[in-house]
Amino acid sequence: MTKNIIFFCKTYINDIDSIDRLVSSFNAFNTDDIDLYLSVPESDFNLFKQFEKYSNIKVITDESYAKNYLVNSPMWNLKSGYINQEICKLAFAETQLCENYLCLDSDVQFIRNFYVSDFMYDENTPYTVLVMDKELSSESYYKNFWKFRSENIKKIYDFIELKDKRYRSSHGMVIINSKVMKSFREDFMQPRNLTYKNLMEISPLEFTWYNVWFQKCKLVEEVTVEPFFKTFHSRIEYLISRFKNNRLENYAKSYVGIVLNGNWKRKELKYKNPDLSNKFVYFLLRNVF
Repeated sequence: MTKNIIFFCKTYINDIDSIDRLVSSFNAFNTDDIDLYLSVPESDFNLFKQFEKYSNIKVITDESYAKNYLVNSPMWNLKSGYINQEICKLAFAETQLCENYLCLDSDVQFIRNFYVSDFMYDENTPYTVLVMDKELSSESYYKNFWKFRSENIKKIYDFIELKDKRYRSSHGMVIINSKVMKSFREDFMQPRNLTYKNLMEISPLEFTWYNVWFQKCKLVEEVTVEPFFKTFHSRIEYLISRFKNNRLENYAKSYVGIVLNGNWKRKELKYKNPDLSNKFVYFLLRNVF
């Protein structure tokens, strides 16, 4: 029987420690026993099979469903592996394993109990993350990437011919509906002889391709929500959060988990609650200034 929702994570050997942490928090808080599929290159498959000791975790190969779509050369100054993980997130819908799947990053850490109802409005309707990113786009540390991102979001809107000046999209941890993806392939890509590689050549933002077609085709009711996970895009965000005396339990009130971007020069394994020095700075900011 096809499941209403599962979780999906495209990963590889360099992220196996992050996956170990993800699986640990996933099992600790997975109240409704949702399945998690880990997709890895064939060369890494045996190393990830260890996670199948948990009954709700399945390990599959990228090649089992996306072999004909994967690329072997970089584009947009992004390595082929990065482009392939974007392609896999879209192509996974072709497995027909589920009606909806939540794409997880390897860096995800769940921080509270989560349920199917956190991700599904009703039995047939997933929640959809669509945001304008106003707060993030106004941050100075994000301005260079925002220029690249905003230009490429607009390219997708223009290419699909969706007129909406809000240019709503999402960064990650997106729920993809298989029916919407089937329509995208059959009603948009195939008539134009487009491959997933072609999409990435136009704009390397896989979730925006999905989000824009979702809004265009209107096959699934739009029930929008803010992100399910608190993402720290840069280390400065993380440090500021600790200086503001934000603890994991603060974030658990609004999010099911957090993401500490694994690309930081100084990598953090997990969110550390504020220490005495952070609390002292917070005290000064609140009581002196």
